Amino acid sequence: MLSELKKPETRLKLLLACGLGLSACTGSTSAIDSARPAKTATAQTDTEVASDDAGVEGAKVIRQRSTVAQKGTYIKVLVNGEPITNYDIQRRAKFRQVRRLKATTSETEKELIDEKLKLQEASKRGLVASDAQVNAAFANFAQNNRSTPAKISSDLDRIGIGAQHFKEFIRAQISWSRTFSSKLQSEAVSKNESGAIFDLRKSGSSKPQTTEYQLKEIIFVVPEDKRKTMMKTRKQEALGFQQRFAGCDTLFDQVKGLRDVAIKDAGRLMQPELPPLWKKDIEATSEGQTTAPKETEKGVELIAVCKARLTSDDRAAEVMAKSELYDSLEAKGDSAADDYLAELRKSATIVYK
Repeated sequence: MLSELKKPETRLKLLLACGLGLSACTGSTSAIDSARPAKTATAQTDTEVASDDAGVEGAKVIRQRSTVAQKGTYIKVLVNGEPITNYDIQRRAKFRQVRRLKATTSETEKELIDEKLKLQEASKRGLVASDAQVNAAFANFAQNNRSTPAKISSDLDRIGIGAQHFKEFIRAQISWSRTFSSKLQSEAVSKNESGAIFDLRKSGSSKPQTTEYQLKEIIFVVPEDKRKTMMKTRKQEALGFQQRFAGCDTLFDQVKGLRDVAIKDAGRLMQPELPPLWKKDIEATSEGQTTAPKETEKGVELIAVCKARLTSDDRAAEVMAKSELYDSLEAKGDSAADDYLAELRKSATIVYK
């Protein structure tokens, strides 16, 4: 058993099966770009149009049956004009296997089609995760599983999934999470300040109390092309700065002499407005201290909590009302996300080659 666990294939399967929690911690790359280069056979086709399909409910489905055998890498499906190749399907089938999911052709194609639709919608909203954000999430995945990006990449390549294919999966997860959250927020924003105050007065309730934070971002900048060589050193520098931090009043003096360190005023934020990536860290940090350093797409960041105070003014009432509405929408969870995806399928055109 121990010798089996030492195999990279077994180890990676366990990591992927147990460690695929990706957060909502901007340009997409086409799935065909990462396909292995090969000649595509030219084939005559018969075209059949169907209004519905078991895998893509509500979509306009077109089946173009090939009349000759195809070799190498070739397009199997077009999703609103964007290609999914046979090589993409092969890699995703293996990826589904290590996640202990059915790896039939229909299930694999359905996952890739849905992924395309999610990325297309994210692109329309300008919410596609950037390469830097994807690489940061990949590095965090490796760290959380007590490994390194290089080792995870090597194992993924060895078992036929490929690091880039996994990164595109990460990109889709992050981008869809952002897109779905944006949709919820746009629905919640309709709850304006006057409406929130009116509801409170009507119910006879007192204004809600929440914490208001005054924050500053401290960024140890790491260029994208230097992440592999500089990240470890920059993390150590950021950790040293955290230990020496002497408050926000002298922050600019403290960073004098430090190489490529930027300060950004994050302004005043109510507790419900804190970014999800930093929310728990900020809440656990005392006034006058900083959060622990964290790797992000910008490099290594810390958040300084300059001030933290309880407030119950009109703005707090507005923010809390919006937060409660957002939470009620978010509580619908997967069902709401599924409904959103179903809307995208209905307007999609799927061409099977």
